Amino acid sequence: MCRQAWLPRVAAVALLSVSCTSLVPSLSPHRLARGPVMQRRAFNLGGLFGEDEDKIEVPKNVAGMVAGLKSSTENSLNQGCSRLDIELPPSFQLGVEDKSKKSSMVADSQSKEVVLKEVARGDRELARLFVEMLAAIGPGLVVAFRTSQMEKAAKRRWKLSANEAQVISFFDSKKSAFASEVEAPEQFNQKLQKLDCKCLLVVAPQLDQLRFVAKLSKAMKDQMGIILLNSRIFGESRKVKLPPRLKDFIKKEFRPAYHVRFLENEKWPKNSMIYRQVSKGGEAPWIIAVQRQLVGGAVVTKEVLRTDEEPEDEEIDAAFKRYAESSDVSDKVADFLEQGE
Repeated sequence: MCRQAWLPRVAAVALLSVSCTSLVPSLSPHRLARGPVMQRRAFNLGGLFGEDEDKIEVPKNVAGMVAGLKSSTENSLNQGCSRLDIELPPSFQLGVEDKSKKSSMVADSQSKEVVLKEVARGDRELARLFVEMLAAIGPGLVVAFRTSQMEKAAKRRWKLSANEAQVISFFDSKKSAFASEVEAPEQFNQKLQKLDCKCLLVVAPQLDQLRFVAKLSKAMKDQMGIILLNSRIFGESRKVKLPPRLKDFIKKEFRPAYHVRFLENEKWPKNSMIYRQVSKGGEAPWIIAVQRQLVGGAVVTKEVLRTDEEPEDEEIDAAFKRYAESSDVSDKVADFLEQGE
């Protein structure tokens, strides 16, 4: 039987307005992630985010991405998943905090400080979008950042009311191994109990935070929803410094409900990407595509591969080889007209 302890049924929710800029990055993207699926008993949201269609296609702009994210989140929860993993490209601009900015990636030539600042902003914007999407939960929705500095930055920019989500941070420093393993997690757990947390949004977690999340997930089961935002732990070719047992547990426990990741491999076409969205009927294909932005702003998407399981690099290699061999005149024209060429 599905438990609805943390998410009441509501008719609608206020949504942030976003720009319709293209998803195609004009600059070199950072390497991203992947993952499997685990169903958990969860929550019927009714029509929380409005009607959606079962047709799954790679979004061409930020508005399409947000629509897919809303739909996929609702579908995943309604299908019995209380543990979700969401991923967007590092530093991707949703336009939540500054709507004058276009969606883009930061340049590799920029300083490390600027890059980290932009990545933190991208993580924060994704979290803010989820606060709006799950506004019906009210104070029972808790957003947890890695550090108090990140927590303060979010509070300063978001200015949430007392009836909206609570914003907190994990433990900042390690006084000792004992404090790291026992005292700090226990203090954080007390925070969650005091706030009567019904759904926890964990923003860009790393090793220490994921260790706590694993313990919390085992202890709370379906009494609390947990959503990882930009954990970036999925993907066989991604080098994530996590103990194998912890990594395996997280990947089995949390469903990759919505992923948009630009692929970075010299052998593959530039602006190639992997995409995953969960449909109302339960289908959740992994899609490999090449997306180009042409002169004039038109976006052309060429789907290269669609599979039930996330493809290995060898499968992607073979798909792009077939793609190159079957390219027609329209593909060559798109190559010629692509911006920056």
